[in-house]
Formats: sequence, structure tokens, C-alpha cells
Amino acid sequence: MEERRVTDCDTAADDDSLLQIYNRDLMTLSAQVAQPKSLPHADVRATAMSAVCGSEVTVELAIESGKIADFGYAVEACSLTKAVVAIMARAAVGKTRADIARVAAELRRMMEEDGPVPDGDWAGLKILVPVIGYKSRHDTVMLPFVAVEKAFAGKMV
Repeated sequence: MEERRVTDCDTAADDDSLLQIYNRDLMTLSAQVAQPKSLPHADVRATAMSAVCGSEVTVELAIESGKIADFGYAVEACSLTKAVVAIMARAAVGKTRADIARVAAELRRMMEEDGPVPDGDWAGLKILVPVIGYKSRHDTVMLPFVAVEKAFAGKMV
């Protein structure tokens, strides 16, 4: 599939493509994480930052028996990243590090190899299908997964 780049200089001819990505459902979902959710009882905390665009995701995890018991976040990023965090905030509870890594790999395959959309608790990630042709947006979509992996690895940032 041909790579598309989303920039601030996209022309009006690209409006339809951009509307497919930044649609009402995505914007509504991203608004759900506009305010940070802090966990005073977090076991680990990690931040992932995009060197390309400066987006930043901080996650706080309470972990019990190797599973995420509670999920906190602070997001300074685009609507795509915020939408992923909103889905993750619901889907990650009860999941292990391996579960999260599996979904991250599935999402990456969906975007890079036109693989299937992750299913189950993660089915909401289908909202990102329009991003498949925009390789420059893939890393920002993956940023929340990077932050969770860093947290599980115990890398305090």
C-alpha cells in the first residue's frame, strides 16, 4: 500500500482522507482521556515520547499477580494516540505483559501488513483502520503500547 504522510500542509483535496482518520468517533473516543487519571497506588510508572512529533504518554499501572489491576494515564498527544489510550484504559485491566505485547504486535501487523484487526477487548482498535496507509502515524498509534512495555520492564521515566 502506498505510504501517505499527514502534515499540517495537507491540501483541501486531502480533506476526505483526513476525515476518514479524524472522524467523529475517533474524536469522541480521544476526548475520554482529556483529563489524566492518576493512580496513587501505582506499582510502576513509565513515559514514552515520540522523537518525531513530541507526543508523550505516561502510564501508571497497579499490578497484581502479574496482571494489570488498574490503569492510569496522562496524555499530551494527538487524537490518534489519545484514542488508543482510551481503548487501552478499558481493555488492559486484567491483562498480562504478554497479553499487551500480543495486541501490540497484532496492531502493528494490522497497520504494516494489512493484518486483521485485534479482537476481543481490543476490537475498538478497528477505528484505526484508516491509518493503515499513513506510515508516518504508525509510531504515534503504538506509543501507548511502548509506555506499557516500559512500565512492565520497570523502567521508571
